[in-house]
Amino acid sequence: MGTQALWLTNQEKVEVESIIDSNPSMKYESLVFMAKKEDGSVIMIDRRDIILDEEQVLIDELADILYSSKTPVHNERYSIIMKQFIFKGVPYVKRLWDRKPQQQTLELFDAG
Repeated sequence: MGTQALWLTNQEKVEVESIIDSNPSMKYESLVFMAKKEDGSVIMIDRRDIILDEEQVLIDELADILYSSKTPVHNERYSIIMKQFIFKGVPYVKRLWDRKPQQQTLELFDAG
C-alpha cells in the first residue's frame, strides 16, 4: 500500500504509488507523483499540488507552535519542520494559513 495524500486541486484523497524520476534515497524530492484515485484511475500530480498525510501532521504541529508560542523560532521542532518543508518543496503555506485562529475584532460605535 502506498502513502495517502491530499490532491489539493480537487480536494481528493489519493494513494501515492510512486515518484517519477526520483532517487530512492531521497524519497519525496521528485517533482511529480503517480497516484491512484478512489475510482482506481492513475494520475500524475505535480509536487506543488499534493500534501502527504505525514506532511499534514507536521503542518498541524507547526501551526500549534506558531499560533501558541510567543517565540516560535526558539522551539527546536520549528526549525526542523521548516527545513524539511523547504527542502522537500511541501506546499504548506495555505494549509498553515487555514489553521490560523480567527482574531477577535472590536467594533467601535459612534456615540454621536
